[in-house]
Amino acid sequence: MPATHQLSSEFMHDLKNGILSPLLQEVRDDDTLLMGLRGTYITVYYRGGQLLKVTRDSDGYSLTFDSKYDTNSVLDGRLARHGCQDILKRRIRSIDDTAQVVSILSELKRLMDRHPQVKSGLEREFQQVTARINSRSKSSNSSHYFITDIEHKYDDARYDMLGVRWRRNLEHRDRKCLVPVLFEMKYGLDALAGTSGVIGHLKKTLDHLTNAAFLTGLRKNIEAQFSQLSQLDLIKYERGKSTEEFHTVVDHIQIVLVLAEYVPHSEKLMPILDECDKRIAEFNTPGLQVDLRFASASLCGYAMHECTMLTTEQVRLLLDTWKS
Repeated sequence: MPATHQLSSEFMHDLKNGILSPLLQEVRDDDTLLMGLRGTYITVYYRGGQLLKVTRDSDGYSLTFDSKYDTNSVLDGRLARHGCQDILKRRIRSIDDTAQVVSILSELKRLMDRHPQVKSGLEREFQQVTARINSRSKSSNSSHYFITDIEHKYDDARYDMLGVRWRRNLEHRDRKCLVPVLFEMKYGLDALAGTSGVIGHLKKTLDHLTNAAFLTGLRKNIEAQFSQLSQLDLIKYERGKSTEEFHTVVDHIQIVLVLAEYVPHSEKLMPILDECDKRIAEFNTPGLQVDLRFASASLCGYAMHECTMLTTEQVRLLLDTWKS
């Protein structure tokens, strides 16, 4: 499978130096925004939800803002006060058009801030915070993990976050040793069990990883997204003079579970750990090492380091400590 999420050279040019450059600069400057690369379009996320979808076509770029956020039908009036009531309905063909779009993003944010789905969608909001801290913040220069995408859809799979392990000091001189990482975030105890819980997700992921074509395509997407986000200055790390593109290893992949707001006195995780061990032990794809890890904090925070990525046995020891 090819890299389905790689932007065209024309799209990249328009973001870096052309029509869409004011939007890229806004995403660089605004820590509440995150850009997802989707091949024929980009998604600008805010609080884990889609703030704006920008699609390339033969006549400029079209914009999509989900009308469900405008529950009281006030957006048209607010845009009219900005003098651009039709800005979301017409093609974007110039830098001035994009600058006008940037000027009304605050109105779109305001609607999303008040929508029940966004206010209660803490899991997706935490995804975006995790991506920002590990890819674009001051901490990212010392992080061992970088997030290349959230809400990544590929074939019949969906991953909360996609990224790489690229260890500072050990590997930053080598752009061909990135380990692909598939992240799954679960918020609260209720998200751990059931068909969409930890075991259900792990089973589906391992099934996908037995498909060589799927795995190749997934790696190509991670490589393309990391390289292009780097070119767009949306990933921060120690930058040398090399313009070499990034490549992932072919024999190693990590599955990382991020369990947010887990309650220490709960016993729900123990049987899940046993089942995880069983699933990993049964997985057998020659030439591919699959590591299952549970993300934990370095004291307190979202930055990810290899030493804080716990095995199932280390999680058991931690749970035992909490009980004592």
